[in-house]
Formats: sequence, C-alpha cells, structure tokens
Amino acid sequence: MHKSIVATLIAIASSLTYFFISSPQKSIYHSLYISSSFSDNVSISQHLYSLTRRPHVAGTEANTEVARYVLSTLSSYNIRSHITSYGVSLTYPVSRLLVLTHPPSDTTTTFDLRQETYEGDPYIDVADEVLPTFYAYARSGTVVGPVVYVNYGRVEDFMTLKTRGVNVSGTVVLARMGRIYRGDIVANAYQAGAIGAVLFTDKKDYGGGGDAKGFPSDKWMPPSGVQVGTLYKGCGDPTTPGWASTGECERISDDEVDKSGDMPLIPSLPVSAVDGEAIIKSIGGEVADEEWQGCKDGPVYSIGPGPGILNLSYTGKQVINTIENVIGIIEGAEEPDRFVILGNHRDAWTFGAVDPNSGTAALLEVADRLGKLQKKGWKPRRTIIFCNWDAEEYGLIGSTEWVEENREMLSSKVVAYLNVDIAVGGAGFHAAATPQLDQLLMQATRQVQDPDNSSQSIFDSWVGTRDHPKIGRLGGTGSDYAAFLQHVGIPAADMSFGEGYPVYHSMYDDFIWMRDFGDPMFHRHVAVASIWGLVALTLADEEFLPFNYMYYALELQKIADEILSELFDKNMNLTPLFKSIEELKKAATKIDNEKKALEGSKGLASMWGTKFWQVRQLNDRLMMAERAFIDRDGLLGRQWFKHLIYAPSEHDDYGSVSFPGISDAIVKAKQKNTKESWSSVQHEVWRVSRAVIHVSLVLNGVLT
Repeated sequence: MHKSIVATLIAIASSLTYFFISSPQKSIYHSLYISSSFSDNVSISQHLYSLTRRPHVAGTEANTEVARYVLSTLSSYNIRSHITSYGVSLTYPVSRLLVLTHPPSDTTTTFDLRQETYEGDPYIDVADEVLPTFYAYARSGTVVGPVVYVNYGRVEDFMTLKTRGVNVSGTVVLARMGRIYRGDIVANAYQAGAIGAVLFTDKKDYGGGGDAKGFPSDKWMPPSGVQVGTLYKGCGDPTTPGWASTGECERISDDEVDKSGDMPLIPSLPVSAVDGEAIIKSIGGEVADEEWQGCKDGPVYSIGPGPGILNLSYTGKQVINTIENVIGIIEGAEEPDRFVILGNHRDAWTFGAVDPNSGTAALLEVADRLGKLQKKGWKPRRTIIFCNWDAEEYGLIGSTEWVEENREMLSSKVVAYLNVDIAVGGAGFHAAATPQLDQLLMQATRQVQDPDNSSQSIFDSWVGTRDHPKIGRLGGTGSDYAAFLQHVGIPAADMSFGEGYPVYHSMYDDFIWMRDFGDPMFHRHVAVASIWGLVALTLADEEFLPFNYMYYALELQKIADEILSELFDKNMNLTPLFKSIEELKKAATKIDNEKKALEGSKGLASMWGTKFWQVRQLNDRLMMAERAFIDRDGLLGRQWFKHLIYAPSEHDDYGSVSFPGISDAIVKAKQKNTKESWSSVQHEVWRVSRAVIHVSLVLNGVLT
C-alpha cells in the first residue's frame, strides 16, 4: 500500500479514536472544575465589587464601563470575546410630582419621592447618579382623582372591589407590589377605569413587618426604599417587534406601540412604604378585609374612594440609545457548530449587587474556571458561548434583539440556553427548566456541596423532605430565557440561590447588602458557578445529549389531567391530546433505547466513523424536538410568544402558564359562555395535540 495512503488512514483512525474516547476522559476535567482548587470566592467578591461601584442603567456611560470590564475579563481568560450593539428605544425620567390633598381641610402633602442615604454609606459619593424613582415606559401626563386602595392590583382584587360596589373609574389607585408583575397592576387599573396608579412596597411584604429594622441594620427594605422597574409587557425593543434593532432598521410609530397592548396607558409612579402608608391614612370608606391589611402595628387599610385626593404628574423622555451585549466564545473541538449558551444580564436599575451582578460575577467565575481547564488541555466537544446581556431591565431587550437577529442560526445550532439572572439573593437553591433538563439539573446538584451545610449536597437540601426537588417551569418573562424558549423553542434552565429579596430594584441593592446579608462568605456564589458550569460542561462534552423526554411526557400528562378536570362537564374532546402524549412516551422510550444501543456498540463501525454520524443524528433529534412545540402563528393576541406548552400568564407576565393557548381560551369561554368561545377551546386543544405529535415525529427521526 502506498505510504501516503497509509499515513492518511492512520491520521483518520487517530482522529476518530479521539472522537470516541475523549468524552470519558473529559469527566476528569469536570471533576477538576468543581474542585476547591479551581473555585475562588475571593475573586467572585472582587468582581462583584468592581461591577457595582456605580449605578449602571442601560444606555448610560456607567453601563458602558461595566461592559468593558466584562469584555476585558473574558479576554484575560483567553476567551475570544466581542461586543454586539443595538440602537433601542429606552425611557428616562424628566419630572415627577405627587401631591396628596386631605379633605375637608384641604391641607396638602408633597412627597419627596427620594430614597435616603444613611450615615456611613460608602456609596454617598455616587448616590446622585441613581436615577430618580420612576417606571420605564411610564405614561407621561397629569391626573387628579380620589384614591382607591386595590390590594395587589390583581384581576381578582378588582373583581372584589366591584362586588363590594366600589367604583374605580376616575380614581387614582394605590396598590402594593409583590404578587404580580408591576406592568400588569397598571394595566389592570386601566382596564378597571382608573386614571392613574401609585405602587408602594408595603412593610408587610418587604420591610420585615412589625419591629424589623431596615437596611443597613438588617436585610429589610428601609422606609424610604422604592422598587423601580419597567412597565413594558413585551419582549425586546418596543419599536422593532419581531426583528432586530440594527442600523437604519424599520421602526413602528409611537401610536402603533401604544396599540400593541404592551405599554401602560395611564400615568404611574412607584413610592416607598412610608409614602404609601401616608396615602393609606387618607383613605376612608369601608375597611378592607384581613388579607388586604398591612402590618399589625400599622394603620387600618380602608378601600375608599377618597376622601384623600392624589395629584400625580410624570414626564419621561424616550430616546434611541446604544446597548451592548458582550459575547465570549470557546469553540468546540469536535462539533463546533453546536452551541451551549450561558447568559446573564449586566444592566441594573441602581447598583445591582443582587440583580443582576451576582449572576455576572458567577458568569465570570465560570469563565475563569473554563479558562483554567483549557490550560490543562481541555477542549469542549461543542462550542460554549457566554452572553452578558444589556437592557434586560427594560424588557429583556438585549437578549431578545440578539435572538431575533440570529434566529435561524440559533434555531438550528443551539443545544440549550442556561440562564442565571440573580445568582444569590439569599439561602436555598431554586431552579426552573424545560422538563428534559430536569434529570441533568438533579445530577449536577448531587455533585456540589451545599454552601450552607457542608454535610450534604445541594440536591439534598433542595429536595428537603420531598420525594423530588421542586423544579419550576419557564413560562414567565422574568429573565432572558424568554426569547430562547418562548420565541424559538430552545431547551432552557434558570437557577439561583434565594427566592426574592427585600431590597429588590432599590438603591440599597449594593455590595454592602450582599456582603452583610446576601452571601457574607460568597460561598453561595461559588456554588451557583459550580452548578452552572457543570451543567454546561455536561451539555458541551457528553457524547450523547443528556435529555430525558420521558420527563416531558409525564409533565404533559399531569397538565392534561388538570385540564380534563377543569373541563369535565364542558363536552370537550381531549382524546387527541391524551393520544399525542402517549405517542410522545413511546418516542421518548424509543430514542432512549437507541441511545443505549449506540453506547454499547463497538468495533470497526464505531472506529471508522459510522457511530459518529449515528450519534450526531440522534443528538440532532434530541436538540430539535423542543422546536416542534413552537407554532409559527403564536398565541392568539400574543403572536411573539410561540411556544404552545409554556408562556406567561395573560394577567401576570412573571407567572408561568402551561398550555397557555388552552388556558387563555378557557378564561374567555367562561366569560362569554358561547358556542363559538368553547369551539375556540377545542381548537387550542387540537393545536397542542398537533405540536406534541410533531415532537414525537422529530424524536423518532423517520418520515411519515
């Protein structure tokens, strides 16, 4: 045989041998990744301190500086990095006024609308850089009207007021924050006929209640603390719905934005607990029920309307500002065209030590450890991409614009998206995911020590006394996973320590709060980075993608049973739905058996590349199956949301709804109770059934 042919065959054999023996060897690197020698709580705390030195709202110079810090840090870890910019519509406050008139004396109180610094505050030199308290995209205007207390501003709260004969029309509502998305509170108030809305952080929910002390003495929101945020109910730049805000792109008009239904249509302001309590004292009328009351040592909460009258005035400015996503890439050695994406946003309403820069610090820790692994000789099988998003706080803008710009490539190449927004807000691990990733999350948490109890794993504390850990679902729009999952259909997960924290979106969310109350030793940050990176490594390095679609089928079965219970007397045909789920169970079993057979295959076929392509094809089916839950027409009235299994609640963007099309149709049918409305429910059942069948076809990988 010719020497050159021999040499070529030897090279091919060596290459293929590398393909098929490298994955088991990579487990050594995975163990090294989570070892104590690789983790560093000191560097994480230093990153967090640097990231949060100044307030850094999207579109500001300070946020640009933080972007440069992230870029240079990733580059220093030998991770090829760049910035992708977009010109997007953002809003900022110009003027605010809130005056309370107290009849019959007509004395007035003009609120300062100011968060106070404290003695010894290390951030007092930059406190003036904190934007005045406001809501992004709030409606500009002036309104005057009597006050009505509406509890948490939920649909059911307004229904309660209606049944009690309280007319909200023409009033300024006072609502406390905490149970639903603030944008939905304002939208619900508008639907009820209110002309303005004031939202406050009740001491009962955020201040610890009773005699609890506020920050800096304790973790609770101090009396002057205000939770700011966005009111926009959509995702991405409001002026470019469905396409990226690049260059001289098409933009819709302000009038079209208003007609989208995603923007607030009445003026509103956020206020502190102390200001909210002052307004409460001006309200008379019927005393609110016990569950509507505040702290036991506070004033009695009455409903109104009035006699207190609020004069609310707000003016904002809308500008097209540049936002910057920082992207870092570790290219895969064997399958560079398959992507595992880790994402976290960078912009913050104020200092952002918890939200979001605990996540940014954890992202940089993951990058640091992977950089160290590369120096040890590790190369991922698949490409790992780090994404540090901008303008998430305004409405998931940076991530959505990037997904919309790269939609086709992402749809065909992304294995999974792994999100960490708030890495640490307190104790206790929490995770949410699409169901095929459940098993992977449980596996990873078994390998990482609980930062608050060294005698057990995070999995042990996560499970607690239950049989299985509580894994949430990603239907809401609470963070940057939304565009990946709900718009494109990419498997996704989100994880954190702590569930809510008192100083959320206030100027007290700073490094001192984290150091003193959130994570004094920064061990929880280390733990998040360990789990996050370990999940990413498994997805990037395992020969077979660790997806379990039987978990998905069982989840759908549970949801379908709940739908059946709700519709048992409505003459609905749910047989197609249950049959489709049975087909998914069969497909999940079939692909799992194929995987086991391939794992056990040996010999020349494996050595000479047949197995490589068989594995590749099987993995593609696992990767693409989630895409089949996407319907190109989207949800009725909410076309951007295209996933038929998970989406936000129609009246709470933070809430997750399963089978959202069916759920929305049932709500409308119960209201109208017409033949046509119930036919719409049946249609949505068919839509979901077809989507589940499509998933089974993808997993089976055989044309009909």
